Amino acid sequence: MTTRAPKSPIAGPATDDADDFPTFPLVGPLRLNLAALGVDHSAPDFNERFFRFANDNYPYTLEHSAQGELIVMPPTGSDSNKGEQGVNAPLFFWDLDNPGQAYSQTVMFHLPSGARYMPDASWIPQERYDNLTASERSSAINGAPDFVIEVHSRSDSLTSGLAKMQEWMDAGCKLGWYIHPYQRRVYVYRAGREVETLENPDSLSGEDVLPGFALEVRRLMFDRYE
Repeated sequence: MTTRAPKSPIAGPATDDADDFPTFPLVGPLRLNLAALGVDHSAPDFNERFFRFANDNYPYTLEHSAQGELIVMPPTGSDSNKGEQGVNAPLFFWDLDNPGQAYSQTVMFHLPSGARYMPDASWIPQERYDNLTASERSSAINGAPDFVIEVHSRSDSLTSGLAKMQEWMDAGCKLGWYIHPYQRRVYVYRAGREVETLENPDSLSGEDVLPGFALEVRRLMFDRYE
C-alpha cells in the first residue's frame, strides 16, 4: 500500500480526445469475472504471467480469487501506509535475529484453491524458505505463509476481509491476525481453533509460531489512527 489513487479512465463515448473520457478514482476493491475471456488460471505458467501483470499495473494491487476473479485494489493513502509500517517494521526487526523470512505486501502466495493473494505482512520458516523453487522466488510462493497479517482499510469490507483470513487458514496458515485499527479490534486466527476477538489489546504475541515476537498494536497502530 503506497500512494493515493490516481484517477483512471473507466468508460465513455468514442472520442479523439482522451481528456473527454470521464474519470474517477477507484475507492474500493473491484472484482472482475474473467470467465468469458477463457483465462486458464490453472496453467503451469499462470503464476509467472499474473505476477508480471500485477507488476505492470503498479501502483494498483492485483489479486486473483479462487473463483477466478481479478481483484483490483487502489493505491492507499496515508492511513493505510501507517498501518503497513506499524506491522512490517517490528516484524522485520524481529526477523533480523531469527531464522525465517518476513515479507511485506509485495510478495504473492498461490493457495491450493487457486487464489493468489498478497497479505500486508507474512512470514515463513527458514526450512521452507531454503526450499523455495526458482519460480517461487521470482513470482508466487505456493501455499499459505505460516504467519499472516491483514490490516483493515476504510475501503475494505469486513466480511470479505474475514473470509480471506479463513482462506489463509484453510490453506495451512498457522497463525493470522486481522487488525481493524478503526475499531481497535483484532481477530486472531489459530490453526484448528476458534477465532478469538480482542478488543483494544496492548500487544499481540507471535506465540509458538514466532517465538519472542510481540507487536505493540495499540501504540504502533490504534493510537496512530486517532
